[in-house]
Amino acid sequence: MSSQEKDQLGQFIPLHYHFQMLSDRDRVQAFRMAIERIVKPEHRVVELGSGTGVLSFFAAKQGAKVQSIEFNPALVEKSRALIKQNGMGDRVEVLEADASQWIPSEPVDVVVCEMLHSALLREKQVEVIEAFRKNHKEKFGKIPIMIPSATLLGVQPVLQEYSFEGYHAPVPLFQSPYTISPETQDVHNPEVYHIIDYDHAEVENYSCHASFSFQQEGEFNAFRFITKNLLASDPHGEDMVDWHNQYLILPTEKNILVKAGQTVSISFSYTPGDSIEVLSQSLKVSVN
Repeated sequence: MSSQEKDQLGQFIPLHYHFQMLSDRDRVQAFRMAIERIVKPEHRVVELGSGTGVLSFFAAKQGAKVQSIEFNPALVEKSRALIKQNGMGDRVEVLEADASQWIPSEPVDVVVCEMLHSALLREKQVEVIEAFRKNHKEKFGKIPIMIPSATLLGVQPVLQEYSFEGYHAPVPLFQSPYTISPETQDVHNPEVYHIIDYDHAEVENYSCHASFSFQQEGEFNAFRFITKNLLASDPHGEDMVDWHNQYLILPTEKNILVKAGQTVSISFSYTPGDSIEVLSQSLKVSVN
């Protein structure tokens, strides 16, 4: 992969995009709650792909010593300044390094990694965590606590409005999972097609074959991809802190009518970190 392709696939997210991430209250609040629940003062914490350093800041507020790993030199410089301005310069060490190759000199208790994208496309969440986890276990004999601990991937057919001031344009789109979108109608419940446990996750092909049985007549023209990240739970595995990435909605070639009693079958294939086009071009739909 060329350096330009790496940039395009989320490796270098420019500073001017980080306002949207920082102002995503659902995202930031969920990670803050998870970090406050898990991180203890005696912990050593690493954040992989740390961006502006906000999640490292949350860990440092818990009293932990934090190493913040960022590949983008401009963000390294900016996050150092921001963390210092926020009073945590003595607890957070910002290092310029490729998170998929960096190995700590001492064992780590908690790893925070938010290199997440809808359907785990574009960014290198799985690749980075797999590399760190294997290197850490080989060197220190243990696997740190991971935040997030898991990601659930789902898909469902929807009827999406694609008219823009009278101009019909079925294009891929992103949608907030935390607001109701009147332009989108659910036509069937979602199906989970992959569960990623970050204690064991590896970069592998996600090959999906899912079926949706219709009990009544319906119509759809797109599939909505759902990405639910499990960040923390209580000691009983309950009271879960989770966060959804934005929904990704991919159009079908045409509107598809389904009669009561028919089944819609969908198949697609991609590897985490692939472009959206790899997923959309592999998408196949049939009605039986």
